[in-house]
Amino acid sequence: MNIRFLIFISASLLFVFFSCGGEKTPSANNMKYELVKFEKQSEGCDSLRDDNCAKIKIEFPQITEFGNEAIKNKINNSIKNLFSSNDGGTTGEVDFNSQMKSFIGDYESFMKEFPDAFQSWFIERTGEVKFNKEDIFSIDYMEYSYTGGAHPNTFVTFKNFYLNDGEEISLDKIILGEKQNELNKIAEVEFRKLKELTPDADLGQAGFWFENNKFYLNENFLIGDSSLVFYYNNYEITAYAFGPTELEIPYSIIKNLINENSLIANLLD
Repeated sequence: MNIRFLIFISASLLFVFFSCGGEKTPSANNMKYELVKFEKQSEGCDSLRDDNCAKIKIEFPQITEFGNEAIKNKINNSIKNLFSSNDGGTTGEVDFNSQMKSFIGDYESFMKEFPDAFQSWFIERTGEVKFNKEDIFSIDYMEYSYTGGAHPNTFVTFKNFYLNDGEEISLDKIILGEKQNELNKIAEVEFRKLKELTPDADLGQAGFWFENNKFYLNENFLIGDSSLVFYYNNYEITAYAFGPTELEIPYSIIKNLINENSLIANLLD
């Protein structure tokens, strides 16, 4: 056999080996992350009595090591924008120190205008990694804040990212469009169980504010080991007094709806 032909075949096989198996695609298995924390307070804050000052704390996860630098930066920037005061509207580098300084400055200006006011302002934005496997990276964002009014405000949102490209995972990538209605029907059954409502109970009369009095799922969901978790914040579907709603939809009851090409298909039994 021609020696040049043998060399060509050997080189080709070696190329295929390194292309298909020699290099691993970056995944959750070779990723590291840490919590980044920013904190600032106005003058006059005291550990024993700090109810007449301003405090702000921002703490969120950032990926520190990952096989693909571009994907790492893409996810990190999405998270930073989420935790910034601009709520994702930032196009450049997020400057948390300037945002915190601005918050403290607003409080100090308020106190100069109303020197007899006795009031605290605070913002706490915290997040943690909720899911990190099967090439899916999910976090939560929790804000607890008060700048005057009847009560503090709370807000929670979830973000799920593909580790293969850094894109955020939308619900229609998990449940294809033609199956969304069926998902909604199953979710309503679970919602009524959670709220102890009969199948024919009127949602409006029960105190819920769904548009046209029809149940719907929102886009605020978390990918978990055994379920999708949907979160409705205060005031979203009912009065503040009733609190938020966390609705869990087990994969076991929607497995026939899940896109077989989606990454969470690997989580099914």
